[in-house]
Amino acid sequence: MQGNSRLLYYLAITVIAVAAAFWLAPQPKAEKGKEGDKKSSVTQQKAEGKDAVKPKTVEWKTEAEQHAKAILRLKQQRTARIETELFVATVSNLNAGFTSFKLKGQRYRDKDGKPIDIVTTDKERYLPLAVQLEDVDENAPAIDPDALWKVERLSERGIRLSWSDNALAVARKLEATDGPYQVWVTTTIANRGEKTRRLAHAISSHHYVESKSEKATIPFLPIRSPYVSNGLCRYALAGKAQQGQDNTEYELERFDRKTLLTPHVLKGPVAFTGVESVYFLSAVAPHPGPGPKEAEACLLKSSQRGVDSDGDPLGSLFSSELRYRAVTLAPGQSKSYRALAYLGPKMPADLSKAGHSFIKSIDLGFFSLISEGLTWLLRIINNLVGNWGVSIILLTLLVKIVLYPLTAKSFQSMAKMRVLKPEMDRINELYKEDREKKGAALMELYRQHKINPLGGCLPMLLQLPIWFALYASLSTNIELFNAPFTLWWQDLSSPDPYYVLPVALGVLMFVQQKMTPSTAMDPVQAKMMLYLMPAMMMSFMLFLPAGLCIYILTNSAMSIGQQRLIEHRLKHVSAAHAAPVQEVKAQRAETDSDSSADKQSVSVIRVIPNKSKRRTRRGRK
Repeated sequence: MQGNSRLLYYLAITVIAVAAAFWLAPQPKAEKGKEGDKKSSVTQQKAEGKDAVKPKTVEWKTEAEQHAKAILRLKQQRTARIETELFVATVSNLNAGFTSFKLKGQRYRDKDGKPIDIVTTDKERYLPLAVQLEDVDENAPAIDPDALWKVERLSERGIRLSWSDNALAVARKLEATDGPYQVWVTTTIANRGEKTRRLAHAISSHHYVESKSEKATIPFLPIRSPYVSNGLCRYALAGKAQQGQDNTEYELERFDRKTLLTPHVLKGPVAFTGVESVYFLSAVAPHPGPGPKEAEACLLKSSQRGVDSDGDPLGSLFSSELRYRAVTLAPGQSKSYRALAYLGPKMPADLSKAGHSFIKSIDLGFFSLISEGLTWLLRIINNLVGNWGVSIILLTLLVKIVLYPLTAKSFQSMAKMRVLKPEMDRINELYKEDREKKGAALMELYRQHKINPLGGCLPMLLQLPIWFALYASLSTNIELFNAPFTLWWQDLSSPDPYYVLPVALGVLMFVQQKMTPSTAMDPVQAKMMLYLMPAMMMSFMLFLPAGLCIYILTNSAMSIGQQRLIEHRLKHVSAAHAAPVQEVKAQRAETDSDSSADKQSVSVIRVIPNKSKRRTRRGRK
């Protein structure tokens, strides 16, 4: 229902926009003017001679030649295969980069049922982990751009690529490690020439994402798409890196596509650099060796690729580059570089096994400590029950038990306020024109009955960090990716396809608002809270992961049950004290009636003597 309403809303806006554009469109005369401008432009070109149109022809030929050259080179491509129990990767002989890195397993499949490929680029210059080598003195690539690498298979898990000319020889070994989604990258550079050369080596990662995939699910709300991508660099400032590897303080920098439209160069020893989406990572880390750290900087940047009919970019290309310091090689000398590449899901256990602080790539937000603890607890529960949906429900139950003392105190305060509702209504009616007196009377009533009107807000405030932490955990937890619960909830990391959970949450929120006393509010405000709050929560939950919806729905149901239980206990306590209270009230009423009758008779008797005394006094006067 909400989806259809939202669709109708956008269709209406589109129709209005199209109608307005048609109504405000220029008249045909303006088009004739444009045609005239075009004719005058052509006439001017003819008057200037053939040289006026020659650059366009040359540019077209150059583009055509480049396109034909790219096609011819692509026909020369040969690939080698690296396969493990977790992935199948192919490497190109054009630049020793990966053309694909497909994950195995039923979980890691896209909506079409195809294996997820970590490599999202298809052009040669943007293939991940390709060999990059620059001649510093010449300020040009040291490897021939038209080079074809020789491929040698070492085993099913490793290959060797080599290229050489008269002055240089480069060999690269790619070998899958025993760890998940890890590949050792070893590059050896040898100077075969007769002169000394200064060479700079670098390794790049690239990632392409469509702009429509990166857009937020709900405009103006911080609900991010799982395809949102960033460039990453974990490095140490140069001044903090002199104490050694163990004492070096590293910082993680994460930049989005808009920020990286301006390239960022981060100088200092690098722990790792790469590109990421919410659930997957493509990164490379230099293997530490003796002596000073050679990976001295990382470059992060993004660029817009293609435009649609409206002129908006179709997608963004993210690039991260691990830069080693330049090395001077005399004739006959060689230099080797060793790095660990991780291309796969952001599974905490797998990232921890890879080391190199790859685990830091998981973004758990401001409440990361709480998120880590909840994720750890959720994982333990799942190891026992074997279902992530059930694990979320049990985790919610544990959170409610921990917060029970505060929640019970809050519900007791709200129940007492409900008992005082008639008195509050009387005060509201009595001082409806004077807010200050009404507020003072209500506060005095709260003081007499020892009620804290803000007591009901404390548990909610304490739960906010848990909500935020759970949102960060459940929305970034790759373990929930394509994880089934039951029925049609087959992916807890994506929204409910039939909106059952959000609608059920809206109903529970309405019931909860109905049970909450609203005597301190105006009737209009109370009515707005009764209907507006559930509607807002339901609309927000439409786009949240199903796992988070399960938590909020379970939490709301348990809160309602807990509130009813506390109110039931308070009624029993009130009934136990009801009889004595009624007897005391009856006795007070009888006493008050007797005393009032005596006062009336005494007053009648005393009035007559008082008058006579006054008359005698007046007579005497």
